[in-house]
Amino acid sequence: MANYIPLITTIVASVFTILLLWQYIHRKKIHQLVWTTAMALYAISAFMEFLANLDIIGPSIPLIKVYYVSAGPLVGLLGAGVLFLLVKRKFANIYLGAVVVLAVALLGGVMFADFDQAKIETSFQKGLAQGFHDVSTSFPLTARIPFIVLSATGGIVLVVGALYSFVRDRSRTYNIPLLLGGLLPSLGGSLLGLLNSADVFFEFELAGTVFLFAGFVMSMRYIGKKPVKEAAKTPEEAAKPSEKTETKTKAPKKPNKEDTKTH
Repeated sequence: MANYIPLITTIVASVFTILLLWQYIHRKKIHQLVWTTAMALYAISAFMEFLANLDIIGPSIPLIKVYYVSAGPLVGLLGAGVLFLLVKRKFANIYLGAVVVLAVALLGGVMFADFDQAKIETSFQKGLAQGFHDVSTSFPLTARIPFIVLSATGGIVLVVGALYSFVRDRSRTYNIPLLLGGLLPSLGGSLLGLLNSADVFFEFELAGTVFLFAGFVMSMRYIGKKPVKEAAKTPEEAAKPSEKTETKTKAPKKPNKEDTKTH
């Protein structure tokens, strides 16, 4: 029987992508564009997982490669989006550039990877999640190293960034589901990779998507409660003193008694 959890993940990620794109069109913030790209890749990778069901389309070499290329950069891009909110833009640009370079390296490693279709089909006979695990570990190091670096660094930045933002301002409760959204897929991947437990991989992946979506909705409500000018600012812009507060207005000089005397 087909596993429909990846399909649900695809739908949630797709709706999330559309909302992020709508937000970017209206506000033109770079982190929104980065997250839009990340969630689009999330939707693509989840859809590949669904199509790989033996009674849907089944695994194939092109499908596996599309999955691997889309699943790798998305976590790094989520982390880059967080950095654009928390640090100076030049540092965020450096990390985003590194993500792009690693994504290109990943693409090159995947394109030239050689697989045996028969072995792929045999791996997926063990189950959908186990099949993806076995095939993913069969990629050459030229693909696996960029994938691991992107996933690890992006996950750390996403989780630490959400935690830091919440500690700095406890009113930003939307960071809690964002934190869980970053942790759960990583935890599911760890259970699959380290403990060889494939039972909850797709459930953790779906839960991570839902929590990320919930965090986004909560952040929109949080922004909506603020004045328009304040809501348009990033946390760094909001933390900077405005020019009005920096310039002190001089009180008009009171006339001196001596000056009022007539001679």
